[in-house]
Amino acid sequence: MSSARRIRALYRALLDQQLTKSRLLLIGGFSVLALVLALSIGSQVEPDSRTEAIVGFLSVYGLGFMVPILSLLFASTTLGQLVEDETLVYLWLRPNPRWQLALAAWAAAATIALPIAVIPLSAAAAIGTGGDGGIVAATGLSMGLAAVGYSGLFVLLGLVFRRALLWGLVYIFIWELFVARAGAGAARLSLNTYPHSVLARLTDIELPLAERSMAAGLIVPVVLAGLSVAATAWWLNRAEIT
Repeated sequence: MSSARRIRALYRALLDQQLTKSRLLLIGGFSVLALVLALSIGSQVEPDSRTEAIVGFLSVYGLGFMVPILSLLFASTTLGQLVEDETLVYLWLRPNPRWQLALAAWAAAATIALPIAVIPLSAAAAIGTGGDGGIVAATGLSMGLAAVGYSGLFVLLGLVFRRALLWGLVYIFIWELFVARAGAGAARLSLNTYPHSVLARLTDIELPLAERSMAAGLIVPVVLAGLSVAATAWWLNRAEIT
């Protein structure tokens, strides 16, 4: 079997376990709330301030809350749930290079995280701004970059740590929301600052922690995803899977 076929088979197996009814309901709840809040902002804020208000809302609700939380929920359980159930060994024992399993796991997580990050939040941007294409495009790109980076990071987290959801929440709410604001060095280690910077640069709206360059904002989340896949493959090679 070719490498592409093996990766597709692993990808399908990992993707199938993710789409449960309760998770779909959670996605729907987050998405509906984003649309309702955007509609409320768009209808209540004065036209001159509407763009700034919507972009601020998207940065807080989308990049600060919805995208990282949902990415964590799906990505950390892609391999982490198999570790908890002690069923990862069945995939691990297949005669496949470990990088293929790592890549398939990231792809399965990103397949879910990307549309749930981009589609409802871009729709919220359109509703709140009355269809401003520039804001919609900036929203879609920044949310997509965040989903790509978080998916890689949290797949690795779920493999390495027990209670990955708890550790992921600590990273999101403690490191990214508080520690990263303490200094430039800490902010550079916060993934959230990079898509924030893309959103700020493309909309010309000042946002907290949006201090990275446009190039860094575009490159770092993708590089982080690649490094996370490599680290996941390395961990699978050295770990004792039971």
